[in-house]
Amino acid sequence: MRNLLPPRSLKKTFQLLLAVGLVTTNAFAAELTLVSSGSGSGGDVRNSHAVIADVSLKVTTTRQVSSNTAITFERGELPIILTAPHGGRGGIPGTPARVGKGAFRFNPKSDLNTDVVTEKLADALERKLGRRPYVVIARFHRKFVDANRQAKDAYEAVAAKEAYDAYHTAIDSARKEVQTGWGHGVMLDIHGQSFLPRAVLRGTVNGKTASHLVSRFGRAALIGKTSLFGQLAKQGFTVVPPVGSDAPETRNYNGGYSVITHGSGSGDAVDAIQLELGREYRASDTVSDTAEKLANAVAAFADKYLPAVEIQHAGKIQVGVYLDEGAGRSVYDLLRALGKFDEVAVTKLTAEQIRYGRLDGLDILIQPGGSGGGQGRHLGAPGREKIRGFVRGGGGFIGICAGAYLASAHYPWSLNLLDAKVIDTRHWNRGNATVDIALTDAGREVLSTTKEKLQIHYAQGPLLAPANRPEIEDYTEMASFETEVAKNGAPKGVMIGTTAIARGRFGQGRVICFSPHPEMTEDLETFVQDAIDHVKRNRSGH
Repeated sequence: MRNLLPPRSLKKTFQLLLAVGLVTTNAFAAELTLVSSGSGSGGDVRNSHAVIADVSLKVTTTRQVSSNTAITFERGELPIILTAPHGGRGGIPGTPARVGKGAFRFNPKSDLNTDVVTEKLADALERKLGRRPYVVIARFHRKFVDANRQAKDAYEAVAAKEAYDAYHTAIDSARKEVQTGWGHGVMLDIHGQSFLPRAVLRGTVNGKTASHLVSRFGRAALIGKTSLFGQLAKQGFTVVPPVGSDAPETRNYNGGYSVITHGSGSGDAVDAIQLELGREYRASDTVSDTAEKLANAVAAFADKYLPAVEIQHAGKIQVGVYLDEGAGRSVYDLLRALGKFDEVAVTKLTAEQIRYGRLDGLDILIQPGGSGGGQGRHLGAPGREKIRGFVRGGGGFIGICAGAYLASAHYPWSLNLLDAKVIDTRHWNRGNATVDIALTDAGREVLSTTKEKLQIHYAQGPLLAPANRPEIEDYTEMASFETEVAKNGAPKGVMIGTTAIARGRFGQGRVICFSPHPEMTEDLETFVQDAIDHVKRNRSGH
C-alpha cells in the first residue's frame, strides 16, 4: 500500500494506532524528504518543463499485534471507510492453518487482489476528492484468520485472536470517528467472488446494514440510479441485483459478519455495503481500471448522499492553490507567504480535483508560476471551464507569472479571464532579473502602498497589453515595467511600458494578474495578501 499520509494526519494516525494496540513506538520510523528538480520558475509557455518539488513523507511502519501479525489501518479525512478482510497473504507466527472443523461456511482461500483494489481505490478517491478515506486491510491470510466471521468461526489458535480483534477494533474506531465527525457515513467492504466473474454483487442483508441510508433518503438510495450500485452500472459494471430491482440479494453473498457488525442495522448512522467483485474485475491487467471506475462511482454517490467534507475554517478566506503539472518551484514561495497570513486557509488542488468540482466552497484560486501552457493543457478544456465558471460566479482569481499567461486571452489554452494579449511571445524566455515597475493610482490603492516605483523579481512573465476582446471587460493597469530584461535574443525596448500588474472583472468575479513575482521579493509578499483582499468572494450577498 502507498504508505504516504498527509503530514498533518500522520501524528494523529500513529497515536490512534498506538491507542488500539496496532503499533508500538519502536515499530515506527518516518523520513521527510524534499525531492526537487527542474529549471527555474519562469513562465515557459511552450514547454511544461517546470518541475514541482515533491514533498513526500516516506513511512516505514509495521502495524503489529503483539509482534505476530499485521493489518493496515489508515485514518481518513472522509466519511468513507474501506475494508478488505480477505486479501492478505501473510502468516501469523505460531498459528497453523485452520482445519475448519465445525466452522460456519469455512473457506481458507483469499480473495485475489482485493487488498490491491482497496489500496488503489483509496488513492483514486484521494485524487478525486482531495481527501483520503479510512482504510482497514487484513494482511494475514484467510487460512489463519477469517476476519469476516464471528469469533468462534474465525480462528482456531489463541495467537490469532489478537489479529482478529485488532482488525475489528480498527474498523470500530474508524466508524466512531466518522459518526462523531460527520454524523453519518459509509463503510465499503471489498470482497471477491468467482460465481459471476464479470459482475459486482451487493451485500447489505437486503438493506438491513444500510438502514440509515434507506430511512433518510428512501430505498432509491440503495437500489436506484443514483445509488452506489446505480453509479457502478454507469461505469460499465454489471451489478446484481440490477439497478432498480427489489429482488433479494444473492444468497451467500448478501452481507457477512463485518457489515452486519459495523453497519447501521444496529442503530448507528454508518451504513455498510459489501461489494463482491467478480474475478475478471480483479485480474492483474484490470485491477487499476476497476479501482478508477469504483472511485468514480463512490465519488458520485458521496456527492449525493454523504456529508460534505468540511475544508473551511471559520472566518477565514478559503484560498485554493494549483499544485500540479506546470506549477514551478515558486509555488513553495507562494505557500510560505500564504502561511504568514492568519486569515487565510489554503487548499492545494490538482487539475483532476478542479475538474471534479473542488473549487466549490472556495473564495479564491491562485495559479502560480511555472509553465502557463503546462498548466492550461493539463487542466484541459473541462478544467479551464470549471475555473471560468468559478470566477464568473463570483470567485476570485490571482495569476502569478505563468498564472498570468494562463489568465490572458491569448493562447488556445488560455482562460480568457483578463482582456489581455501577450507581447513578443517569440522571446518569452527573456531572462530573470530584478526590475523596476511604476505603480498607478489603482495599483497603489489595491496594494496598500504610497510608493510610485519599486523593484520586484521578474522571471520571464508575460508582457501584457489590452486585447480589446468585446466579450471581456477591459482591465485596469496597476503597474507597468520601467526597466527591462532582454536576454536570450530578446530585443531591447519592447518590455518597457507594458503592463506588469493588472486587475479586471470576469462575470461576478475579480481577477488580478502579476507578471513578476511579489511572493519571491523581500518586503513585497504582502502584495499577495492585498490581492487576496481585493478579489475574494463577496459572501454578504450584495
